[in-house]
Amino acid sequence: MKLRVYFTPAPVVLALIAIAGLFWLAWLTTAGGRWWLLPFALFYSVLAAFSAWSLIRIAAIERRRAWSQPARLLVLAPHEDDCVISCGGIGLRNARLGGVTRIVYLAPDQTPGLPEIRAAEARAAWAYAGLLESDLRHAPLLPPLRRRDPGKLREAAAALRAIVDDFGPTTIVVPMFEGGHIHHDMLAALLGTIVTADDRFEVFEAPEYSPYVSLNNTPHRTIALCARWLFGLVSYYGPPDGIDGRSVELFQLAPEELDIKRRMLACFASQNAASLAATRAYPDRLVRMNFERDWRQPFDFNHSYLRLALAARRFLPRAIAAALFPGATGTIGRDTLTDWQQEWSPTIKT
Repeated sequence: MKLRVYFTPAPVVLALIAIAGLFWLAWLTTAGGRWWLLPFALFYSVLAAFSAWSLIRIAAIERRRAWSQPARLLVLAPHEDDCVISCGGIGLRNARLGGVTRIVYLAPDQTPGLPEIRAAEARAAWAYAGLLESDLRHAPLLPPLRRRDPGKLREAAAALRAIVDDFGPTTIVVPMFEGGHIHHDMLAALLGTIVTADDRFEVFEAPEYSPYVSLNNTPHRTIALCARWLFGLVSYYGPPDGIDGRSVELFQLAPEELDIKRRMLACFASQNAASLAATRAYPDRLVRMNFERDWRQPFDFNHSYLRLALAARRFLPRAIAAALFPGATGTIGRDTLTDWQQEWSPTIKT
């Protein structure tokens, strides 16, 4: 039976260190034929070192923060479950403090019948936080998943600016520009386009999932990959990392608030509610938006784990490549990594 470890990486790191130690002990004490143990001892020592370094990076990157004052919180989300994953906890806390929260959904599901189902799920989820149906808005501004439409994006930018000005937020939360889903990346880049130096609100990006892997910047993902080599006995489900070393702000939630967030996630039956409740019920994690960044791509594809994984799939049998280099092979909705220049350019439309 596999042990599933959620959001607490230290036991996994200790297990990797212990396995490495056992192989070294066996290599040192086994008489005759022990040479074959050496590669295992070295391999697990590397995994242990990677995971231990990741623990150090977690301590360096993550910053604890309290949401202690009421705010005008504007949450911009492509899909109904995204906003609960990213800030269900602070949405709940903000309502309890007497703040005002507005949720705006910008990319309705294209499957017939699902938009109504997902909207009902969102209403049920946010009811746990005390939000009314009038606090949830639907504005289908983003292009369909598989279509590039620069003209529609420009219209969306103007409409998004109007949404912001109408509400007058003190804090805005959007999905992170991270290469995980094209709608997430579109929304983050659009907001980065319309915010000006005169605006006086905070803007946070919410990491959710990305094909990006870095020993320095994605410590939870690194530990999860290392844990795959624990003989199939242990899986680590960590919270999402950032992609570029910016501090990840962890908003502290009481156990009762985390339990409510879990129940909110469990409302999304159409999106595998059991999995969401198990793997996404962590304290909200947000990263301050960097408006000076290069918005073309979320990260440098040419020097990335993603490029290595794709190359492996070309030269190795698919099953072997997927086992050695697990993870997404690009941005959902595109054949490769998000390229905002192609999405935004008025000369390109497919």
